[in-house]
Amino acid sequence: MLYQTACVAGLGYVTNVAARWYLNRPISEILSGDQRRWKHPIEKPIGPGAEAVLASKDLTVRRQMLSLKDGTQIFYQTIQRKSVAPTHVLVYLHGYTSQSDLYLEPMSRFAREGALVLMFDLPCHGRSDGLLTFVPDWWAFIDQIWEVIDLLVPSLRGSSKPLPVFAAGMSLGGGITACLAVQRPTFFNGVVLIAPMLCVADDIKPPWIVQQIFKIILAPLLPTWPITPTKSMDGFDFRVVEQGERYVRTNPLSMQGLKSRLGTAMSFGFIFPDWMETKLKEVKTPLLILHGTGDKVTDPEVSKRLYNEAAAKDKSIKLLEGAYHCELFCCLPGNSKLIGMDWLPEQIQVTETAIEEIRTWTAKRA
Repeated sequence: MLYQTACVAGLGYVTNVAARWYLNRPISEILSGDQRRWKHPIEKPIGPGAEAVLASKDLTVRRQMLSLKDGTQIFYQTIQRKSVAPTHVLVYLHGYTSQSDLYLEPMSRFAREGALVLMFDLPCHGRSDGLLTFVPDWWAFIDQIWEVIDLLVPSLRGSSKPLPVFAAGMSLGGGITACLAVQRPTFFNGVVLIAPMLCVADDIKPPWIVQQIFKIILAPLLPTWPITPTKSMDGFDFRVVEQGERYVRTNPLSMQGLKSRLGTAMSFGFIFPDWMETKLKEVKTPLLILHGTGDKVTDPEVSKRLYNEAAAKDKSIKLLEGAYHCELFCCLPGNSKLIGMDWLPEQIQVTETAIEEIRTWTAKRA
């Protein structure tokens, strides 16, 4: 009996390992931070937009690795205008299955206007350590993000006359930014939420019964498996479906179209949203929310609710008519070259409007 039990356990283990290997085949060479950094060294930019920024004569870009207390290596970069004293620090947090190089182009705009920009690849994203996009514990994830901020921001803002510090986040990064603002209401002088992931839109949720099976059985049993039963979000990122498909394929550090890992989906789809829903009234930090009314990935109605319920006395919301999820920050020349497609004029206008809203809002508070 003992022998049979051991055989069954061994077979189950081998089957599990083989299944995980099979499911992760499209990203087998970028699963770990070491692999991702080997294929894409930190000194080499990813994408035409990042290449242009690093080649700029008027900007200084520093790209380094930071070691956290548990040994986790985090890739970060700072951008500022040469020979010009910055007026404020701007911390930028990217979205799910993304990485900071994809946002060097828009963030360079703020650097040229006086910001000292800090960007870093979130844990288990980009060139930072961790199994690609595996976030089994939302609060451990947030603790690591705070550790990065606490290690880097004080020296950036200075001590004799500290610079004001703002945070901005896109999608998942927007949800993280909202979470940080609740946890430490006075740490940032203001926060900007761009199409924030405050909850998962109904359009990409599976039926209720599937959700229950997922929460009770699948996520605890197979947390690393990229088989979350949701609709593909690639076609929801831009109003032209092919743009979204190309955007995913041309980011070499993305999940390449694979589903979310079950443990990650539990954190992003249930743990954080359930908590955040009870904390909307506790957002006291000065707040700017930008959201497209055509967004099918994150819900603009939840952004409206946050705006209405937030305790912040200084709060603004800008709803961009018809705009899709990624159009708020991605429709720039570098990304057009990256995907090999032109943006529509209305898409370009959405991105330019969002950038100008952020620039104006932070400038008034810096």
